[in-house]
Amino acid sequence: MKKDIGKSGLHIGKIRGSISSLAAAGQVILTSRARIARNISGFRFNSINTKEEKRNIMDTVRDSFMRDLKERQYYVFYNIARLKKTQRRYLIEKHMLSPEMLVKMNYKGIIIKCNSSDAENSVSILINEEDHLRIQSVLPGLDILSAYKEVMKIERMLEKKVNFAYEKDFGYLTCCPTDIGTGLRLSIIAHMPGTVVTGRIEELAKNLAKTGYTIRGFFGENSDVVGNLFQVSNQVSLGKNEEDIINEMTAISENIVDEEIKAVESLKESRPIGVEDSVLRSYGMLRYAKMLTYGEALELLSMLKLGLDIRMINNVKQFDFHKLISCIGESSIVMKHGVKTEDNEDEIDMLRAGIIRKKILKGTEL
Repeated sequence: MKKDIGKSGLHIGKIRGSISSLAAAGQVILTSRARIARNISGFRFNSINTKEEKRNIMDTVRDSFMRDLKERQYYVFYNIARLKKTQRRYLIEKHMLSPEMLVKMNYKGIIIKCNSSDAENSVSILINEEDHLRIQSVLPGLDILSAYKEVMKIERMLEKKVNFAYEKDFGYLTCCPTDIGTGLRLSIIAHMPGTVVTGRIEELAKNLAKTGYTIRGFFGENSDVVGNLFQVSNQVSLGKNEEDIINEMTAISENIVDEEIKAVESLKESRPIGVEDSVLRSYGMLRYAKMLTYGEALELLSMLKLGLDIRMINNVKQFDFHKLISCIGESSIVMKHGVKTEDNEDEIDMLRAGIIRKKILKGTEL
């Protein structure tokens, strides 16, 4: 008898554990994300359906999930079109919302879990993006399995109330052919300044492509690489079960950590003058610049962190790279520091420069 594709017979105990407890992994792998794509039986794909169908899908998901949910007080539904511009951009900065959700925003929604004691943990359900549903969990560090468990918990709650489009020979049916099967997409955000500086990133990208994985910029597809930050994800789920995908992604993540550690160790020994120059220039800019754009800050902080790791500079406080860059995005600054409008770019850039100086420079009081 042929086993149903995509219907998880997952044996959690067989999956390799994460190495998130290792300090090195937490500094290289900033976040782990699990996302599953689902479509509701009886509705056409979003690429060909009507506005009325999209409205019915949004209402169906919202009502099915929120009604009679024991943990309902922990979840909040937002209509994307009714959110303020700053709120939408904040969700994008936190990787909870995709840029695609801001195109033709009518009848698009997001359900967010809001009871987490850790502000870095995020669980959300995107309604009417490319697929009817995209359930995702983003966790700090290398913790792919926990992110997957969070996603499947929500999927099982929804599956009791709605029927997902499923075909025994193919698995879960999705708008994009590469998601057919489990509909599972795993990704990590990796900070790899050592790998970039030593020129090893091109070879890493080639090897990832050969194994069916892709490497992109910080904000995913079509985004530029900035701050030596990369998003790595699987490309295809058809023909693989969840256990295989999770084990592969965990192994690849561990290899990325190993490569970055090797690169940093080699730089400690060789101490290239060009790298030292870049580190000291970054320090000078961060110490004295009155205004910094987000992109500039990411680039400079990345090199400064590398300088600390290879012991080229010592008059800087040790800092958590991920936590720092998470609080200096435009919308984060607008929402947390009382900026009246995010169109006031100069004020935002001045605040960003001040926040960074206070966080990382020894003896600096603002």
